[in-house]
Amino acid sequence: MEGRNQRAVTHLALARRQKRRKRHFGSCERDLEKNEGKGIRVQKKKKECTIRKSLKAQKRNHKDTIGKRFKVHETSNLDTIREIIRYERKEVPKKTIRHKRKEAALKYRQLLFCRIKLEEYGERMKQRRNTKIKAILLILLVVILCVLLADKMKNDFQKEEYSTKYIALSEVKAELAFSVYTPEEWEDYFAVYHKEYLTWEMAAQLLEKLGVSEQIPLEKRNRQAVKREEWTLIYEQILDYLDMEKKVAQKEVLLLDTETAKDGVILITSGGDYFTELPEQWFTQWQAYGIYAMEEMCIGVKGISEEETQLSNAYLKENAEGKLTFLYSGGIYEKEVGKIDTDFSLGVCDIVFSRGNVTALRMKQDGIEGALLSYDEQTIEIRDYGKIAHQGKLPVYQTYGEIQEKSISDIVLGNMNVEYITAGTEVCAILIREPAEINDIRVLLLGEDGSNFRSDIYLKCNTPSRIKCGDIQEDIAAGTQIHVTDYLVNQEGKTFTLTPGEGGTVVVCEPSGTAVSNPYSGSMEARSYEQGYTLVNQLPFEQYLYAVVPSEMPVSFGAEALKAQAVCARSYAYIQLLRADLAEYGAHINDSTSYQVYNKVAQTVESVEAVETTRGKVLKYQGNVVEAYYFSTSMGYTDTAEIWNIDDTANYGYLHKFCLNQSEYDGNLSDETEFLDYIKSDAEGFDSDIKYYRWFATADFTGKTGEINEILKNRRSVSEKNVIYYGSDGVTETDSPAKLGEITGISVEERSASGSILTLKLQYEKGAVRVKTEYNIRKVLGALVKKMVYKDGSESENISMLPSAFCAVTAQEDGSLTLSGGGYGHGLGMSQNGANGMAQAGMSCEDILHAFYQDVEIEDVNE
Repeated sequence: MEGRNQRAVTHLALARRQKRRKRHFGSCERDLEKNEGKGIRVQKKKKECTIRKSLKAQKRNHKDTIGKRFKVHETSNLDTIREIIRYERKEVPKKTIRHKRKEAALKYRQLLFCRIKLEEYGERMKQRRNTKIKAILLILLVVILCVLLADKMKNDFQKEEYSTKYIALSEVKAELAFSVYTPEEWEDYFAVYHKEYLTWEMAAQLLEKLGVSEQIPLEKRNRQAVKREEWTLIYEQILDYLDMEKKVAQKEVLLLDTETAKDGVILITSGGDYFTELPEQWFTQWQAYGIYAMEEMCIGVKGISEEETQLSNAYLKENAEGKLTFLYSGGIYEKEVGKIDTDFSLGVCDIVFSRGNVTALRMKQDGIEGALLSYDEQTIEIRDYGKIAHQGKLPVYQTYGEIQEKSISDIVLGNMNVEYITAGTEVCAILIREPAEINDIRVLLLGEDGSNFRSDIYLKCNTPSRIKCGDIQEDIAAGTQIHVTDYLVNQEGKTFTLTPGEGGTVVVCEPSGTAVSNPYSGSMEARSYEQGYTLVNQLPFEQYLYAVVPSEMPVSFGAEALKAQAVCARSYAYIQLLRADLAEYGAHINDSTSYQVYNKVAQTVESVEAVETTRGKVLKYQGNVVEAYYFSTSMGYTDTAEIWNIDDTANYGYLHKFCLNQSEYDGNLSDETEFLDYIKSDAEGFDSDIKYYRWFATADFTGKTGEINEILKNRRSVSEKNVIYYGSDGVTETDSPAKLGEITGISVEERSASGSILTLKLQYEKGAVRVKTEYNIRKVLGALVKKMVYKDGSESENISMLPSAFCAVTAQEDGSLTLSGGGYGHGLGMSQNGANGMAQAGMSCEDILHAFYQDVEIEDVNE
């Protein structure tokens, strides 16, 4: 390579020297021209032209480089060519040839070298051009790929990640759900924008649409994207101006987990569960967020919180190999942790998180023990401690057997000794250390008006008794009338307790001392509320049944029927005792038909015998104690749980259609015509001699629209799905019957397989109402009855509720209705009169129960 470069330099030097000899070469050229036609064989003239064209073409393509590197002038090159041609043609005189041959040959080699170099350089330039083209094509390809990738990232923005810098239009749309515009209207509004992020131009247009552009002025930044913190300031001003009902709340929550739901995701957080339509990928477990919540929906994210977040009153279940296992808010979680300076053991604690990591554990050890008597949203009442405030969200943990989180409703009032973890003056968690022992039941005694409250309370005990109320403790002589409310006047939050001596009973009195109730076993508790005073009777569970059986079934019935009643009453009461629906009043159940009638008829020898003979016996279905429903009289058949329009009837599989007649009806009782034929006929059965077995009524809805609407309003407040209002098209639902006009007709739309009405349709002038559940239907039709005639010919008027929903509705020409029905009660489970008929026929308690309840076992409640 070095030799080649050196030769190139030598040849270039010779070319320069040739310039200086131009004059001399000129004379030689003239001599050559004189001798034209002479000389040796030479190339033809076209070869000269070809060489010239090649040189000129290469010079045009590479003139800059040629000039710099080789410095070969065109004239010099042409002179050399002419010299060589003349020499080869022997146009130069012989005497000149000798002198010029060596120099001409040198110039010829120089030309050839230049050509070679030009060709080599041209090849290199060609390669460079190809490389450049390839590089340009590669760059273009990369740019195209980047554009396509950017476009895909824009399209998949919601699915990829949460942007801490900018605010997405989808999130803006969700955050405006509180406004007067519907989601569909917002969908149409944002559809015209083809960007993923909110810009200042779009924000200004949005404020104009909301009507707050003057109140919330914006800087003009045109198409720049709005940063998240900037939008937060704007959005919170929008809320200040437009969210007058405070629908949107700001929450600081720690994300515990997520669950996929239909059309969105459920965020399980330290502050509760929130449904959101925002992408699940936006959220990271154990990260703290500031969110905008509307009811139980997360509509937007304010930002990622950098502050410490605390899970209060979690239960630390295990600490092994740098991993914590803990219970919190119904879930079990595992979290890897680094080194924590805090000394800790298993139990109730506060877990502190920062930036997704556990930074501290704060154990809670202080506690007290005692039976739980009552609880509400702010306080719990503990025997011997009275009412103590709690933190609102009160977790309950079972620490025996498998450690698990329970509900406060799992604590059996008055029957469990539990531990209460305290922090200061508040209870922050409850620990269940051992299973409940069912000994007592707590019954709320309703007032004379049927409400939970009384205006005053007087009691009297037939044995010496003891009074306790806060710091007051007194012994009272037998027969002393006690004015209970005197003790509660200055004892806010305290409970009055009257405990009779052994074998003693208590009666409720008038101010004059006259007893107005049957004697009650056990103790009496009274509490003061804003609405008045409550009275609760606590007594042994089996003794409670002594006064339930005679109140629910005449003791004149057969002994086997009374036993069946005792087993049903025990099963039903046991379920209610576990539920404790009336815990805020310190009771499990009340003494009315809402649960079981208690002590309206005093206990008798027969009732006590029926209870003791079946002591502890309950009905179990698939291993669980059942709600053994019962009612007064059938119309020949019992029904299934579908009459209550419940979502899941699987747990009520023991309630089935059962025929009490001697011969079954072979028709279809769900058909309107066939049911009418059946209900108008008579039959022989176990309770067919009861007057309620068949009844007929005349009814009229004329002028009753207002009264019916009030009943519907009341029942709808209990359950909206069971009273549904429709507009004039019969399809669109409305919130009130006020604009529907007057009732113009009533008809049955659907019946059960046993014949009871499942759906009753009320036709209005401008709409309709559909009523479901046997209770609601009986209330509505009962309000229309003018006169009721029973099977035995007896009559009644002005009833408030139809005897049953086993009824046919027939419109008359004068606009009135004829109601043809049978039975008394809801029709589920055991017919009490039917049970008596079976007992009279020689059937045993077990036979009776297995007839009315399918696939059940009669077992001891403690087994």
